[in-house]
Amino acid sequence: MAEMSEEFDEEFDEEFGWHPLGEPEGRGWPMPQTLRMTDRLPARARRLVPEPVWELSRHSAGLYHRFRTDAAEIAARWTVNLEPVALGHMPASSCSGLDLYAADDRGRLRWAAVGAPTGIGTTTARLLTGIRPADSGLREYRLYLPLHNQVDDVAIGVPPGARLEIVDHDPTPPVLYYGTSIVHGIAASRCGMAMPAQLGRILGRPVIGLGFSGNARMEVELAALYAELDVAAYLIDCLPNMTAEQVADRAEPFIRRLRQDRPTTPILLIEDRTMTDAWIREGVDQGHAERRAALRRAYQRLVGSGDTNLHYLAATGLLGADDEGTVDGSHPTDLGFTRMVTHLVPACQKLVGPAGGQVG
Repeated sequence: MAEMSEEFDEEFDEEFGWHPLGEPEGRGWPMPQTLRMTDRLPARARRLVPEPVWELSRHSAGLYHRFRTDAAEIAARWTVNLEPVALGHMPASSCSGLDLYAADDRGRLRWAAVGAPTGIGTTTARLLTGIRPADSGLREYRLYLPLHNQVDDVAIGVPPGARLEIVDHDPTPPVLYYGTSIVHGIAASRCGMAMPAQLGRILGRPVIGLGFSGNARMEVELAALYAELDVAAYLIDCLPNMTAEQVADRAEPFIRRLRQDRPTTPILLIEDRTMTDAWIREGVDQGHAERRAALRRAYQRLVGSGDTNLHYLAATGLLGADDEGTVDGSHPTDLGFTRMVTHLVPACQKLVGPAGGQVG
C-alpha cells in the first residue's frame, strides 16, 4: 500500500512538484457540458434521468488520466467528497482510491501501484518509488480514478528536475458500455479491474463506462443522451436490475431511440450473468430465463424489422462454471470481472476490429 498523508504536509511539498491532470479520459461529454471534470453525464441530464442515476453519474467510475514521466518516484494528490470511502464488499482502494498502471518497454500496460484514502477530503500518497528508467526515457502511465466516489483536484507529484507530460486524449472512437453496478465496478478490489478499464486496455481504445449501481433500466431518456455520442459500438448490459416486464416494455424503444440518431452503429445486447447462488435458491433461474427471453424477443423483432447491426451475447460462460466469481452471488470479484471481460472481448472485436491493446 502506498504511503499516505491526509494533509498537504511540508514534506510532500518539498519533495515533489505538483502537476494538475485536468479533464480525464473515458467521458462522453467534456467541460463545460458537465458540472465537474469527473462527471459522467452532462449537466442537463439532471432534469432528464432518475435522481439516483444522476447522483451515481457523478462518480468517476471508469475515468482515467494518461501521462509520461522519467521520474524515479511518483506521488498523487486527490480529494474525495462522499462517505463512506469503502463499502462492505468494496475496499477504499477501489471505492475511493487511485490505481496506477505503467507501460513496460514493449508498451504493455502493467499494474504498478495503488493508493487509498482513510476518509473524505484530500489524500496525498507516495504511489511508487525506485522506478526503473524506461528505454525511451519517458514512461507512459495510466491512472484510474475512484469507482464509487466523487473526486476533484487530481494531481501527480514528481521530484524536482523530472519531466512530466500530459498525454493528449485518445482520438480513437470509444466503445460505450451501459449497465448496472457490475459495469460500475462493484466490487472490484482496484479501479483498474473494473470491466470498462480492462476492456479499454485489451481493445486499445477508450471505453465510456456508464454503469449505475442499482439502476440501468433502459430509460429512453438515456438512449437519447447516448445517441448524441459518436461511438464505435454500444454495449447494453442492463438485465440484472430489470424485471422481465420492464425488459419487454423498454428494450425495443431504447434500441429504436438509439437507432434514430445512430442507424448503423453496432449494438451488442448482453444477457445477465447467472448468479452464482442460482443453483441453491428458488426462483433465481426462472428470473434469469424470463428476462433473457424478453430480451431475445426484442432482439428478434428488431432484426426482423431490418436492423442489420444489432448483435446478441448469451450469458453462458460469463462468470465461468465453478460459482467462484462473485463476492455475494451477484457482484463479480476481480476473478469474475476478468472472466466476463475474456468472454466479452471476442464479441467486441467483431464489432470494432482487432485489438489494439493487450490482455492484462
